[in-house]
Amino acid sequence: MAEDPEKRVWEHDDVASVSSNLKMRDGIILMPQPSDDPTDPLNWSWFRKHAAMFTISYLALICYVAVTTLVTGTVPLAESLGVSKSTAVYLGNTPVALYAVAPWLWSPLSHFVGRRPVLLLCNAIAMVGAVVVMTSKTYAACIVGRVILGAGGSAFWTLGPASIGDMFFRHEKGKKIGISTLAIVVSPFLGTIIGGPIIENKSLGWRASQWIPLICMGAGFIMQIFFLPETIYIREAGNTSVMEAKNPTLWARYGIHIPKRREEKQHSFLFIATRPFVLFKYPAVMLSAFWFGIAYMMHVGITAEIPLVFEAQYNFSVLDVGLTGFSGLIGALVGEAYAGPTIDVITKRRMAQGDEWRPEYRLQAIWPALIAVPGGLIMFGASLQFGHAWITPLVGQAIYIFGIEVATTVM
Repeated sequence: MAEDPEKRVWEHDDVASVSSNLKMRDGIILMPQPSDDPTDPLNWSWFRKHAAMFTISYLALICYVAVTTLVTGTVPLAESLGVSKSTAVYLGNTPVALYAVAPWLWSPLSHFVGRRPVLLLCNAIAMVGAVVVMTSKTYAACIVGRVILGAGGSAFWTLGPASIGDMFFRHEKGKKIGISTLAIVVSPFLGTIIGGPIIENKSLGWRASQWIPLICMGAGFIMQIFFLPETIYIREAGNTSVMEAKNPTLWARYGIHIPKRREEKQHSFLFIATRPFVLFKYPAVMLSAFWFGIAYMMHVGITAEIPLVFEAQYNFSVLDVGLTGFSGLIGALVGEAYAGPTIDVITKRRMAQGDEWRPEYRLQAIWPALIAVPGGLIMFGASLQFGHAWITPLVGQAIYIFGIEVATTVM
């Protein structure tokens, strides 16, 4: 298995002799070890950490809500832009492709200029995309706006969990990152729940499904300025020396700080961008990523499929289609209620026993997902093809999304 950035700093037989020199909390040795620098994100106050975490999770949610509010209006959107329903579906799917591609730019870029400027820039890009969509008169202009919206919003999915990981200790990350992944998984369903009533309202229409989230993204931009400082902190391994405690200036707290590493630790942009490919040689990474990619791909398909199928097969209105999002929302909430706490229990148990830490230990929490994901998909698809009740596929969707939420948090 690849070396974890938080790899153990002691041998099992030497835990007793070393632990006295390491900082602890509630009987657990803190990993990574915090410095005595008050600007170290690990030393931030409870409020400052959770305000930053909430801001990241909020923007991860609202940027994708802006993507999915439009999905429920696939049929009226097709009529408005003069294209077929099958063509209009791409307006819902295209931003998702950018969520897969754009992080290859944002993640390496954050390594050089910091997470804060990249996240501020990407929020601005997402807002520009929403403006282009809501003012578009043609299908081509609308698709361009959707590409811009997806490119900007993707940063909060790729850098959000990383930023949260910068602020919290290993034994806390399960629940904390789980909150961010919950925002990621529920956003498509919250978007449909919100989008249905907006588009159904004659005085609002499909364009309002973009300017309303745009206002929310603008509020998030203000939140970023005041509540989301730079979270990257360069600390040398084992160096927790006491530094002079002083109150940092307002600029020091919320300004732009380019991460500075030692010369021998500097790498090129290309090296950072291609580094994840090295992990493909490890089965625990490759198999997990491949399985999860296939499983989550179905999530995108279901989101795009429901408006067309439920309107044609069950005579659902746009508002009715929006309300189908509640099934996925329930599944995601139940999934996170299991996943985050379970990962933390596994982590604390291993650390309390002094075991050598390996990140793949978290995979022990994924078993329910291996059953719920295929089971829910089969129930969803079979009930659409052979059943007659609309509730059955929605139950299947809830089971499937329960598994997706578990898998997302674990991965």
